[in-house]
Amino acid sequence: MKGKSDSLEKIREIISAHENIVLCGHTNPDGDAIGASLSLASSLEKMGKNVKVLLEPYGKKYDVIPNSRLIAEKDTIKEAELFIALDCGDMGRLQGVADIFRSSKCTMNIDHHASNSFFGEYNYVEENASSTSEVVFKLLQGHFPMDGEIAAGLYAGLIYDTGGFRHTSTTPFTMQVAGELMSYGIAYTKIYNALFDSRTFSEMKIMGKAFHKAERYFDGKVICTSITMEDIEECKGTNKELDAIINYLKGVDEVKIACFLYEKNEMDVKASFRGNDGYDVCALAQKFGGGGHVKAAGCTIEAPIEQAKKMVFAEIEKML
Repeated sequence: MKGKSDSLEKIREIISAHENIVLCGHTNPDGDAIGASLSLASSLEKMGKNVKVLLEPYGKKYDVIPNSRLIAEKDTIKEAELFIALDCGDMGRLQGVADIFRSSKCTMNIDHHASNSFFGEYNYVEENASSTSEVVFKLLQGHFPMDGEIAAGLYAGLIYDTGGFRHTSTTPFTMQVAGELMSYGIAYTKIYNALFDSRTFSEMKIMGKAFHKAERYFDGKVICTSITMEDIEECKGTNKELDAIINYLKGVDEVKIACFLYEKNEMDVKASFRGNDGYDVCALAQKFGGGGHVKAAGCTIEAPIEQAKKMVFAEIEKML
């Protein structure tokens, strides 16, 4: 049974009624999780709230998103008056802090994933929104403080989750929001370049290795590659430098489903999927306890990497 969203008015009312607020983006945070969390936190701080943000360490390219000073160490927080989860499809995405979420006096879930499980006491989920940053913009607009730094963070989240306005989740409203955010005088070219056109030397080396190992399956309909911990070590990189790979795989001619797997450790494999029209990769990810969107989803599989690949292919075969 799918949950029902509260109104934006209700969400604003609940936020306004609390003073000590903890915000958290999903595990292994991306541009949208970081942008939405830090921007909302900064706006609440401007309202006089006591705000802390929980985010796992992230890649250097995301340093372009302002207000990282609001990030707190997990150990310093035991509970919150209000805990707001952002860009998290379910409680499992709050890896490591679900206990703090549960012990908080009031919980809220703001998201845009179709697979969202409505795990908060209050929920606002807009699955047709391009990003959680777009949802946060609607929440703030005309009601909560906004400035250039907040706008820059939301713009970063918006362009990250739309792939620079290329994904089909981009709507006329998304472009309208982008225009509004640009009107705050943000360095939009710098943000775009940081997220899409800049990479460390080690990230480039890892990408090269991933592309070299890529193969096509199922008459060319499926492309897959994988990266091991050993590969990452050889390139002197980290697993924070892998998120661009899947989008390059997706762009190969004739490919309907793209898969990228990497080892987090010997028994934990992170899998990312992208699908063309008519191929629901969210349903694929859900087979392994993950989720996301119809065309972009992911999961973690507890198995050695070769076995994880076989498990994924067995499910793809059923889909095809």
